[in-house]
Amino acid sequence: MKNYRPHILVAAVLGIALLTNWPGTLRNALVDWRFAWQSRAATGDVVVVAIDARSIEAIGVWPWPRRLHAELLQGLDGAGISDVAFDVDFATPSDPASDRTFVDALHGAGGSTVLPAFKQPGAEGATYYNRPLPQFRGESWTAVVNVAVEPDGLVRRYEFGQELDAEFLPSMGAVLAGRFDAKSPSFLIDFSIRSATIPKVSFIDVLRGDAATLDRLKGKKVIIGGTALELGDRFSTPNGGIVSGPVLQALAAESILQGRVLHWTSGAVTLACLAMLVLVMMLTWRRFSAGARAVALCLCGLAFEAIAFALQASYPLVLDTSLIHIAIATYLAAVALDEIGIRALLGRIAESRFQRIAMSLG
Repeated sequence: MKNYRPHILVAAVLGIALLTNWPGTLRNALVDWRFAWQSRAATGDVVVVAIDARSIEAIGVWPWPRRLHAELLQGLDGAGISDVAFDVDFATPSDPASDRTFVDALHGAGGSTVLPAFKQPGAEGATYYNRPLPQFRGESWTAVVNVAVEPDGLVRRYEFGQELDAEFLPSMGAVLAGRFDAKSPSFLIDFSIRSATIPKVSFIDVLRGDAATLDRLKGKKVIIGGTALELGDRFSTPNGGIVSGPVLQALAAESILQGRVLHWTSGAVTLACLAMLVLVMMLTWRRFSAGARAVALCLCGLAFEAIAFALQASYPLVLDTSLIHIAIATYLAAVALDEIGIRALLGRIAESRFQRIAMSLG
């Protein structure tokens, strides 16, 4: 029975871990660490036309009249840029003349423009659905811009589409990448793609028809949205990143375009790795010294993490090594306890206390 104590301890700790959130927290930390050590550049096929502080200052008023968006769309269409998505809310009417001008611009673009839809919570558990106005929907496509925020406050996952009020709509990143369907599961955004490498141009430069700016946009997919701090469209991402809404949509589109739609490996793979680790420990526990066992455990941890790193870097697969590292840490604790001789240590402590009590009585 003594030979099986370390393995029983590991099984007990893993059982406790599965009943808590230890593995999930450690799993996210390990994946974020891999993102930090990998670095990919964006393809440059998706460009953000930024409603930035310079544009707001130049125009001098906020919110902008819809005619400005119409003028921008007409300018992009005139430059031969047809893949255009707005991450701007068009769910409420403005002045009728501006709305009519925007409808005409959408019609002139051939109905290829993408406008956003989203859902948001209301009072007493109610859910509100924001869609573009009917006259806008008739001349454009609609895409969802909602993203799920994890319990730790970070955005990690992205969906190809969502149901809004019983109607399936593709997500904006999926539309920009040209891949969406109702059956595809959500995926992990590849945050090794650096947001700083996504091309950005200022709204005001495009609006003024700057030739160099329009030349940069030719043949690209364009997403128009707010990046200015005062607009408040911000999301926290792994490793301390904070990105604006349109940049997050662009990162999701880049993940799809680069074939980096990341998914977790199955639980069977993790169980197989755990079984391999336990088998090695059972075969070597009494045959090697405590130091050799500790070194072997550390090397196993490094080997599993190196495999996970290489897998995530080369394929859109993420190996969950959290339970493996918990098992290795427990085995290291068992090695230390076995080396110290916890029962003998407790006996010596009890004997010392007895002697002190006897001397005090004497």
